[in-house]
Amino acid sequence: MNRQTRRASQFKRSQRYDRNRVEPSAVLKPVIMSRTFDADEAAKISVDTRMAWHRLTHGEGTESDFDLVANTSNIALVRAEALGELAVETVLRAQASILQMHDRYRRTRRFGADDQALQTVPEMLDFYDQILEHSSPQMMLQALDATVRRMAVLREGGRV
Repeated sequence: MNRQTRRASQFKRSQRYDRNRVEPSAVLKPVIMSRTFDADEAAKISVDTRMAWHRLTHGEGTESDFDLVANTSNIALVRAEALGELAVETVLRAQASILQMHDRYRRTRRFGADDQALQTVPEMLDFYDQILEHSSPQMMLQALDATVRRMAVLREGGRV
């Protein structure tokens, strides 16, 4: 056996070992994903969304800020459907305002909020904060997955 063959066989042996090796912390992932958000995690998510909304209402918003608020409303809608009609209505009013903001952006290339958006979107953000407080990361990922599937169906021209 020459040196190159020995090194190659040694590499293959270590590769076999790594392939069968299980990460010890992988056992904890389902536990971590099923617990509710702690206060710091929920606050970070909430503050990011509210700062995006603040920038949108003050004319400093970008498309990524708009996308964050729109995705938040989509996730809130999926979670609201399990809670009842009042929650769904709150989110749908906010989404209508968000769509009007986007239409205005297409016309003027600048984000801004009208009176209706200033009333309905903060209500939806308050509702989203409550959802974060009582949800697990797994539940929120499932809601995000549902919104992605719905958007894919809409892009294909189907109905949700």
